[in-house]
Amino acid sequence: MTVAHLPTRPAKFFDPTTEVHFDEALDTWHVFSLGDVQRVLSDEECFSSGYGLTDETRPLANPVLSGMWAADGRRHRDLRAAVADPFSPRVMSRLETQIRAIATELVDGLDPGGFDVVPSVGKPLPTRVICHLLGLDLSAEQRMTEWLEQWYQDSVTTNTVPRQAEMAEFFAAELDRQRAEPGDGLIAELLAVQATGYLVDGRPMSDWDLIGYCAMLLGAGVDTTAATIPNAVLFLTEFGCWEELRADPSLIPGAIEETMRWYPVFPAPRRLVLRDVTIGGQEIRAGQWVSGWLSAANRDPARYADPDTFDIRRRTRIMSFGHGPHHCLGAGLARLEKRVLLEEMVRRLPLLRRETGAPLVRRQWMLDNLETATFRFD
Repeated sequence: MTVAHLPTRPAKFFDPTTEVHFDEALDTWHVFSLGDVQRVLSDEECFSSGYGLTDETRPLANPVLSGMWAADGRRHRDLRAAVADPFSPRVMSRLETQIRAIATELVDGLDPGGFDVVPSVGKPLPTRVICHLLGLDLSAEQRMTEWLEQWYQDSVTTNTVPRQAEMAEFFAAELDRQRAEPGDGLIAELLAVQATGYLVDGRPMSDWDLIGYCAMLLGAGVDTTAATIPNAVLFLTEFGCWEELRADPSLIPGAIEETMRWYPVFPAPRRLVLRDVTIGGQEIRAGQWVSGWLSAANRDPARYADPDTFDIRRRTRIMSFGHGPHHCLGAGLARLEKRVLLEEMVRRLPLLRRETGAPLVRRQWMLDNLETATFRFD
């Protein structure tokens, strides 16, 4: 059995016993225990994911703010239910063949003497998969990557979500194109639902609702998976698990769960407080913000035995995909992508290891992801 102990980390990121407290610099309350985080993410009467956009202001904002992850209540439920199950076993079975073909092509193209896992594997795999899922031409891959990078850079610089009108225009044009020439992806399914007169929060589903749905999939389906893939490769090689997985590939799904428990790339979803509430003995007022630390909840000894040990044989539910009504809709797809990729990498790259002489750079903001990490297998 391969286990590894946690290097020293800042307590607020990982310690579930840290007291609930207010952070003036980030203008948010921080909560850490499993129970408190679950409450923040599931109690829609007290905590909101909605960003206060009105029907009039939505088209003036970034399309992602019109997606289901920025909505609550009826609007959230209607958007989530628009396509009954976009990640059903039938869809996953169809996608697995495509994902394996993409993964094989990417792995075959790696340089044995050194490659950066982020641009070589981490970003292109989920971007191409989302193109297939939406029914887009693969030529959109580069534009998607650029939009996500712009989103990150602008949000870091201005602490706001950039408008990104080009993204909205692209998806609007794609809706028109697929109305004229229906495809076989998720956009075509959404257009068919819209054509039936489907209601979102009591109103006919608009093109802006559809654009928001697509933009949400771009952020949730590409950005987060592109961050978890390099993390998985890093931890599984650094903690000496690679040969173990090669000898027994059936361990890969559990290993994936442990890498995400160990270091969730979206560590602290934030909610708006709707009414005065008490958490951890602290009075939190309506109108304030609260951040639920998934990275701490993932180490709460109330659920996880020996939580500061990395153990690929651990079998337990993780919090990394969220909790409650906003539990990640695409969790199954993210797991499938990582499983298929790791199966191909473990099988084809038995000598994979990190290039210790090359920079290992991690950037921390809304996402906690590797910016560069070089590996070799010669």
